[in-house]
Amino acid sequence: MTTLADIAENQRLFMLSINQRMASFEDHLKTSSPGADLSGLHKDFAAFKVHVWSVLSALQLQITELTRSVDIIEMRHRKKFLLLGGVPETPGEKVPEVVATIFQSKLGLADLRPSSLTVCHRLGAASEGHARPILFRCADSTFRGLIWKSKTKLKGSPYVVSEFLTRQRQTTFSTARKLFGVTNVWTMDGNINLKLPDGKRRRVFTLEEVVELGAEHGKLLEREGPPVSHTESNSALALVSSRSRRVTKRK
Repeated sequence: MTTLADIAENQRLFMLSINQRMASFEDHLKTSSPGADLSGLHKDFAAFKVHVWSVLSALQLQITELTRSVDIIEMRHRKKFLLLGGVPETPGEKVPEVVATIFQSKLGLADLRPSSLTVCHRLGAASEGHARPILFRCADSTFRGLIWKSKTKLKGSPYVVSEFLTRQRQTTFSTARKLFGVTNVWTMDGNINLKLPDGKRRRVFTLEEVVELGAEHGKLLEREGPPVSHTESNSALALVSSRSRRVTKRK
């Protein structure tokens, strides 16, 4: 598996190679007399460009691999947590009691108590007119399984139980729902699954996969402004895939 040390060493060697080649070009130009034949230099520069792009592509592949590995590790930790959305915020609220009451009344989990939740607090900064989701973790993994399996009982209520996805997976999940519809996209153990228009089911890992599948089935994201070029699209995907760990401290 690619490590940060591998990427750092490759970058060091790459910069050393560039500096040496650029110094060679500069020396050649300085020693060339006016009107000299520079066709050889042009060929060398063309070869240099090919070399630069090949190395950049290799580095990009390593970064993508490393990003995916970090995402897998982070999601492994987040599987222990769930999110409860749609719960109005009130001043001085006791969040564990609120959550326990909802699950007792809506899901029939009479044995679940506030003490059953080892972690239970609002996520993110408070904002007027917006109820923050509640991040919680059950002391007993059995309760987590029961909550996840019975979450369909919340249908028709303002409450929604969802997985605590990484930033990268959340973006991929949201985009997939926009393209294929809410009922055709779901998560299980942090994995994103979708049902395609032809009835086939696929598991996707990246935003790029979702966009490509959407294009194959004639589903494109709506956006304002001029069409996105291939280069801009790749840059956006690279930006989205960069890891930004979410802070889960109590607010």
